[in-house]
Amino acid sequence: MLGSDPSFVMVGEVDHTTVQELVRKESPDILVADARIDGTLALCTELRRNRTRPWVIVVDADAAPDWAARALEAGARGILAKNAPPEHLVKAIHVVHEGEIWAPKEVMARIVDDLAALSDLARTERTFLAQQLSRREQEIVRHVAAGLCNQEIADHCQISDATVKAHLTRIFQKIGVRDRAQLTARYYRSLYPEGPN
Repeated sequence: MLGSDPSFVMVGEVDHTTVQELVRKESPDILVADARIDGTLALCTELRRNRTRPWVIVVDADAAPDWAARALEAGARGILAKNAPPEHLVKAIHVVHEGEIWAPKEVMARIVDDLAALSDLARTERTFLAQQLSRREQEIVRHVAAGLCNQEIADHCQISDATVKAHLTRIFQKIGVRDRAQLTARYYRSLYPEGPN
């Protein structure tokens, strides 16, 4: 079907063991991958990490929202159910090639719900830190998270090194952390509930 469409140039059909070789050799724009193949999600993640094409459209048995959401998070740019009409595959390829996302509405709704939940979690953590810490202590936490030593923090805040140490002792006690590493992790969790990429 795709081979008969003049808008496409088919560069190959391979199994999961040779897909990377094809990608290196042919540099395709779009890769249509079967969700049943082991390593499909890992492939999506690797290609996303490299920030290069091909963009991946994953063909799944039923495009279940949970699995499809994970595939998009991994880096897939399109999700298509196996029982979708053939013209949907053609349209999906064109849409993804233009830099957009192709996915069923229920999948996108699930992703929006997940993002809202993460946002709520981050907001709750930020509120907790704001309620527990003074403005000065929040400023010191930001400097610690940026990797500044006590003397550098003292210089930035125009206070003594001893005052920075005193602030840190109180901060550790207030939010229940043992050291700077835990404090930094707590700060970044308030910004990125699942960790920064």
